[in-house]
Amino acid sequence: MARSATGQLRVDYANSSVITNPAAGTTTFLDHVKKEVLVIPTPPSVAPPSLMPPGFPGVPGAPTAPPTSAMAVKDLGIRMIQGVEAQGMQYTLPPMTPPKPPAPPIPGMPGAAVPGIPGVPGAPGLPKPPVVPQPMVAETWVATKTQMPVLTRITGPFGQSMCHCKNTIAGEPSPSKFLVPPDYKQVGLPKPPAPPAPPAPPAMPSIPGPPAMPGAPAIPGMPAAPAMPAAPAAPAMPAAPAIPQAPKPPKFGF
Repeated sequence: MARSATGQLRVDYANSSVITNPAAGTTTFLDHVKKEVLVIPTPPSVAPPSLMPPGFPGVPGAPTAPPTSAMAVKDLGIRMIQGVEAQGMQYTLPPMTPPKPPAPPIPGMPGAAVPGIPGVPGAPGLPKPPVVPQPMVAETWVATKTQMPVLTRITGPFGQSMCHCKNTIAGEPSPSKFLVPPDYKQVGLPKPPAPPAPPAPPAMPSIPGPPAMPGAPAIPGMPAAPAMPAAPAAPAMPAAPAIPQAPKPPKFGF
């Protein structure tokens, strides 16, 4: 984990890194195996996502105080934790006793009675010691200069869990830690699936038109007049006899 004076934060785990830049309002995710970078804008009113992935132990920060008045908060003052000046806070959560589920009654096994011998009563069971619920106490020590968690100790019914930050280097980290390597490829968020198209509205039934008016009956035509009989042809007149020609006078030679 590295934090700059301007508020930039970088957390490296496994093969990934997360860079948060509050001034620019961006959160950058680096995949060092695929050499890909994903930049997500972070609105100022929205808290940045958790930087610790599930399954990888990271450096725990100060636990968030739950909205309850039963939690006790104690200021432990300033101490030196392995040469680092740190401010300590202690948070004590009241014990929580989960409700016990009702146990179903178990039917007893009938014993084999021997005639003439009374049964021997069993010995009474020993009383169980009362279970005293144990509160959970979280103790955190944060460096006053770097605002980095130096020591975190959590004690509860599960036992004790302690995380100690080592190899701390005081001072401003290198600006290159908050830059994207030049050979990384920019990728974007996967596009959400397109919403299904709304169903088409049902077709409106066609309205039948008005019935056609019946046509008027046709007027019958006048009956045709009968044809007149043809007149008989006049008989042909006989040809006139040809008039005989007068004989030509004889020719005389002179």
